[in-house]
Amino acid sequence: MFSRSAAVLGLRALERRDHLDDRATVLTLFARFTDELCSGLLVVLMPTLRRRLGLSVQQVGWCFQAMYSVGALVEPVTGVLIDLVRRRPLLVAGATAWGAALLLAAGAGGFGWLLAACALVGVAYGPLANTADVVLVEAHPDAVERIASRSTALDTLGALLAPGAVALAAWAGVDERLLLAGAGVGALGYAWLLAGTALPAPAPRPEQVTRRAELLLGIREVIADRRARPWIVALVLVEMLDPLEAFEPVWLADVVGASQSRVAVHVAVGTAASLAALVGLDRWLEFHDGRPVLVIACLGSMVLFPAWLWVPGFGAKLALVVVREAATAPLWPIVHARALAAVPGRGGAVTAVTAALGLLPLHAGFGWLAGRIGLTSSMLWLQLAVTATVLSLVRRAPSDAPVATTER
Repeated sequence: MFSRSAAVLGLRALERRDHLDDRATVLTLFARFTDELCSGLLVVLMPTLRRRLGLSVQQVGWCFQAMYSVGALVEPVTGVLIDLVRRRPLLVAGATAWGAALLLAAGAGGFGWLLAACALVGVAYGPLANTADVVLVEAHPDAVERIASRSTALDTLGALLAPGAVALAAWAGVDERLLLAGAGVGALGYAWLLAGTALPAPAPRPEQVTRRAELLLGIREVIADRRARPWIVALVLVEMLDPLEAFEPVWLADVVGASQSRVAVHVAVGTAASLAALVGLDRWLEFHDGRPVLVIACLGSMVLFPAWLWVPGFGAKLALVVVREAATAPLWPIVHARALAAVPGRGGAVTAVTAALGLLPLHAGFGWLAGRIGLTSSMLWLQLAVTATVLSLVRRAPSDAPVATTER
């Protein structure tokens, strides 16, 4: 089954180290799929959960903030552990935490319970998604951008299935809690599969170096590397755009007046456009450098995002989101891959450094700002400021990441 899946996913076309077999590669690739499917259900269903539980915009902001504040405590620890300990327990722990979080959200009876479920999401993300990223990049040193684009394509497929399932459930009159509970059980099944999978250990370190010293050394190397710094800062900035994705369904419901089913359709259409763009990106990266694509994605985002906000009517927004998402889809996978590969052997330390972003109350702050100046203005200024800065960093950053591979 896993050999056939590897062939369907085109993994045989990528040069891969022998320590990762088909089962491990396929299951690791599906880490971000699982993460995005689970988080997508929570995000897309937030308007319904907000209405059911009687939450304010500020309380929604605190729910999202709980994910990232807890993640800010867990992810740096996970990041350094990725370079020091066996990876399988980390992946299993992350998938198990996702299952528990969704089951808790399905049974939430008030703000406190939903807040607790969102906090548990912060425990899940780092051990699952970040560990998988490092395992895949280390196993494909000559194709870091292409394996990242494959992972992001599956990630996007999970993001597409989430609103698709919500729209179908809304049409059929199915309780949204059944979706959350079903996905939670599925995440626990994925954890069970991971528990029976052999995964490579991190590279051995000198015996005289203690784990604490190795932890500090890795972080110091990442921070001190001037060639890596632009890509790491760019990754931090790209991840600062997360409140836009998190609050988009709420904006569509509150400002545009879209129903839950229309919100789900809008998210699904945009995600499908991202998926198509990522398939094209993989073909481009087979023979070309990713930097020109990054520049186009940044410029396109600075034009298309404001246009999408201001164009009147749900139908026009639905059409424009296709162009917006197709143009900007390459931004995260390329920046993410280059940041992880910028300091060889220190992908976990890079993750630990970038995870510090979660210490900032971005989502709570965004919710507070939206309550003062409005959701539309808050979304516009965050997007323009971050994208313009990323564009400046991309133009100045060194370009030495591998971009092409040979057939196996």
